[in-house]
Amino acid sequence: MIFVMDVDGTICFNGRSIERCLLNEIERIGKKHELIFASARPIRDLVPVVKEFENNILIGGDGSIVSNNKELSVIKSIPENDFKKIKSLIHENELEYIIDGSFDYSAKVSPNNKIFRQLYPDRLAKNRKIEEIVDPIKIILINLRGNMFEYIKKHLEKHEDFLSIIYHKSENNIDITAKNINKYSTLRKIINTDSYIAYGNDINDYELLKHAEKAYFVGGNKKSNPFASVEVINSDFRAVTDSLKSY
Repeated sequence: MIFVMDVDGTICFNGRSIERCLLNEIERIGKKHELIFASARPIRDLVPVVKEFENNILIGGDGSIVSNNKELSVIKSIPENDFKKIKSLIHENELEYIIDGSFDYSAKVSPNNKIFRQLYPDRLAKNRKIEEIVDPIKIILINLRGNMFEYIKKHLEKHEDFLSIIYHKSENNIDITAKNINKYSTLRKIINTDSYIAYGNDINDYELLKHAEKAYFVGGNKKSNPFASVEVINSDFRAVTDSLKSY
């Protein structure tokens, strides 16, 4: 069987590491089944959290990049014209952001933001000027408070023919990748029609959970669970550990 796991909020609850008892269960699963990790993080920020599995298939940047046995492959970059418009919105409105290239990145983000602690945990990449990022694979617009969220959303909606955009209203963030790029679409390129078991916790795991043979929604509740067939697990490493023990 193939197990596909989101990372932050699913198996990692402190932004830095996986609790030992849960890690032990994941390692046990990995001895008998194929393990794939699918994260919103770029590969450079994902590897330090799942370093025990760095040779596994790692899907990063919400499907925009893949690492297989440490070999990186960009699935699709954000089109140049759309990137120019996003850069204009950033400059004109003095927005906080993270723009990921295939490895290096450009970022302007407050140290108080929870995303900040996920950035370059092992200092593996360089924070470059925004003009130095030529082929961006993912953009996060951060801390869009009040009317700014709706203002930016209105402008980005004009580009939805060329971009995949996830609006995290509750977190005041917007995630942007190239059109038709998400965790599930990239997973299918890798496993074709094979069935899989999925663990996820966020809107960017929607398609991943929807198409799984068996899916687990971590940290949700019956009201927030979008699928009747998805099992809800508490947002707690012990609960996820117990779930894995059933396999």
